[in-house]
Amino acid sequence: LSTPMVVMLDEAANVCRWAELPNLYSHYGSRGIVVCTILQSWSQGVAVWGQDGMRKLWSAANIKVYGGGVSEAQFLSELSQLIGDYTYTNVSRSYSRQHGASSSVDVDRKDRIMDVSDLSALPRGRAVVFASGAPAVLVKTIPWYAGEHAAAVNASLEAYDPARRVTRSGAEQGGRL
Repeated sequence: LSTPMVVMLDEAANVCRWAELPNLYSHYGSRGIVVCTILQSWSQGVAVWGQDGMRKLWSAANIKVYGGGVSEAQFLSELSQLIGDYTYTNVSRSYSRQHGASSSVDVDRKDRIMDVSDLSALPRGRAVVFASGAPAVLVKTIPWYAGEHAAAVNASLEAYDPARRVTRSGAEQGGRL
């Protein structure tokens, strides 16, 4: 498409059980159709598409966001590996008064940036973003009702949310649907 189209599949495993989705994900991306699939957990996707389908879907996504609230150790371990390690040099210095000499030893070390327990306990308002070709990034999320577009979103909800629509007969009676 000359103008990209975004397809939002919120609650995809509950509402939109589209069996072919993993097979079409990268194809749609190459056609200018950006598919955004929102799941509550890895297991939820596996229940719909199987382990192979879920891996295919995950691998084809250019941007992946983990927002916390998951206690699946295997999935979190894989995320931890993707986030990677922090490499640093630990310098140990010593001084001998007897000989009047000093020495230092530099030891390169690696520590996991976020381990499974860190990911499991990710606080509300934080997310880890995995974007193709870039290191994982810890971000602060901004709820729609607190962001710069809150007024526009509220106006849209007021105008188009079916639960808020007033029918002609209901309006005459002062009621809502």
